[in-house]
Amino acid sequence: MKKCVQLFCILLVPVLLLAHDTWLVPATFRVQIGKPVRVQVATSEAFPTSETAVVPERVAQFVVRDASGSRPVKEYHVEGNFLVAEVTPEQPGHTIIAVETKPRVLVLEPKQFKDYLREEELKSILDARTKAGEADSPGRERYRKIAKSILCAGKAKDSAFKQAEGLWLEIIPLSSPCTLDVKSRFEIQVLFQGKPLAGVRVGAGYEGLQGHDYYVWTRTDQKGRALLVFDRPGVWFVRVLHMVRAQNDPEADWHSAFSTLTFEVMPRR
Repeated sequence: MKKCVQLFCILLVPVLLLAHDTWLVPATFRVQIGKPVRVQVATSEAFPTSETAVVPERVAQFVVRDASGSRPVKEYHVEGNFLVAEVTPEQPGHTIIAVETKPRVLVLEPKQFKDYLREEELKSILDARTKAGEADSPGRERYRKIAKSILCAGKAKDSAFKQAEGLWLEIIPLSSPCTLDVKSRFEIQVLFQGKPLAGVRVGAGYEGLQGHDYYVWTRTDQKGRALLVFDRPGVWFVRVLHMVRAQNDPEADWHSAFSTLTFEVMPRR
């Protein structure tokens, strides 16, 4: 009985954490050159709060980039439920911050995995499991969390925001987040392993969001692009989840990533 209880806990806790999004939340998006900015890595279902901290050992990469190039973020540490770091913009324009966790394996009971896939509308994965006779088998998934944020120093006339960071699953703004205001048209492109990802579900939300009831839902077109319009000012995020069949992985049948991008929408000019 004790072993059963322990197994239930091992399954349940990761399921709850898996359902959470991970975001980069800077103290401010309008920054000054040479002045450090506090940045928090938050994980929860209530943006931008955090229920658990990403421990430093789980960080695969943590980088900051501006017009002067890319450099690692150093000396990040846990404070309460957040992983915390400081970044210093060195050039006028856009400063891009990105963090990615090391992949982690999670095994879910068949019903749990099926419910998770249905909630995320991953019908192609449900169909693939059924076709392969795996519908009643545990779901073995190796997942990672990826988060980006874009800061604005001065008038931000450069195009650094369009450059990919080489992440496994990445959201690229095609227009500057530093010029966004209410009712602006904001186009993004989703890349999977550096290539445009068509048909992926894109969600967007702002402070106060609870659960996965994102305020904006859409899907990418054949070029991996999606157009978003925001109806209120404040800090927003865009979020995608993608899953593929694992190759040559004895511990997992599926590889996936949750990827987010945070930015600020200004009041209507």
